[in-house]
Amino acid sequence: MFKIKRKLKEFKNKGEKIKIALLGCGKMGSSLLSQISNVDGMDIVLVIDHTSEKARKALINSGISEDKIIVTNDIKQAREAIDKGFFVVSENYKFSYKLFQIQALVDCTGNPPFGAEIATKAIQYHKHIISLNVECDAVVGPILLDMAKKAGVIYTGSAGDEPGAIIDLCDFAMGAGFDVLFAAKGKNNPLDRNATPDSLKEEALSKGLSPRMLTSFVDGTNTMVELNAVCNCLGFLPDIDGCYGIETNPKNATEDYKLEINGGVFESYNRVDFSPGMAPGVFLIVTSDKEEVKDTMKYLGYGDGPNYLLFRPYHLTSLETPISIYNAIIENEATIAPIQGQVADTITIAKRDIKKGEKIDGIGSDKVYGLLVSHDTQQNGNLLPISLIDKNTTAKVDIKKSTRITYDMVNLDEESTIYVLRRKQDSMKL
Repeated sequence: MFKIKRKLKEFKNKGEKIKIALLGCGKMGSSLLSQISNVDGMDIVLVIDHTSEKARKALINSGISEDKIIVTNDIKQAREAIDKGFFVVSENYKFSYKLFQIQALVDCTGNPPFGAEIATKAIQYHKHIISLNVECDAVVGPILLDMAKKAGVIYTGSAGDEPGAIIDLCDFAMGAGFDVLFAAKGKNNPLDRNATPDSLKEEALSKGLSPRMLTSFVDGTNTMVELNAVCNCLGFLPDIDGCYGIETNPKNATEDYKLEINGGVFESYNRVDFSPGMAPGVFLIVTSDKEEVKDTMKYLGYGDGPNYLLFRPYHLTSLETPISIYNAIIENEATIAPIQGQVADTITIAKRDIKKGEKIDGIGSDKVYGLLVSHDTQQNGNLLPISLIDKNTTAKVDIKKSTRITYDMVNLDEESTIYVLRRKQDSMKL
């Protein structure tokens, strides 16, 4: 009981503290900074952002006094500052894995190519990596996990992110003896595949989000990559490409999530999906073949069965990340990891006509969105995972709206870490 608080207190009483580097000071990174200030025995001692002033302000907002913050791009000064109990801000991301005091890195950038590079370096330097960069995990998570295991460190997604919350609920359900039939998440925004940063700019700024981030939520790409991570952890698949997105609610979920032969729409169990009516939570449909269990579930008010809803009506994003940091460093356990390999992929669909030679912006842009499919579908069609797109990606040919974009339709940076990792991962069949 109260294991995390107790063990961290014991850790602190020994004169020790978990020292963490945070990369990315947007909404998720800044809120994590403030939340972790309430956790004894754990400090974010290094904050990396391309704008050092933003990082400095985030530390101040978390309760760190200005005279305890050192802004530097000199690694020797940074090392000495941390030893003396200061908090360091830098624009040099290499500090995060080169400073020996750092035990773990938390990636809050949401940038897939950068996430692949930083995770690779962290593992090479024997640092644990806690990733809120699900966009990166969805495309190269299996090979990063393989590398981490060989290096003896933990590679994990975060508690509080919806994939982590789903797996936490699965851990409970499976540990209690239930069979999980469906794993799903709520979707906060109405789905609009044609959403663009320009159309959502005003709403995004009012919510303190970047227009591109909100676009990735509204056009469904974020939902796809999050369910992608769940597939790669559980071995589940979407029942159809892109999922159904069933409109349901806690009262009707067990009726709406059924097989086609039982009056539903699903061809098979072990499927993922999303539902606007269940936001902001995550949920499972579970079952048991034991009559005594069914009788008890009925007695507890869960209905006649044989299927039951387990619903967690919240997920607290980065505010839950300290749990994953603790589990990685103290318990040597991942919150969520792609242990089943690349089961699914989030492929790239053209939002509009794209001309030959035109730059193709990736997630959250006005040009493309992501769609969840099986890995077999992606491989058989040579389809382009959306997270491989970077700032240098261009169209080789004219691409019509709604086209499933293939590798041979685009110019990619074949020297980038994320591209090299994905090609190696595919060749290893991870």
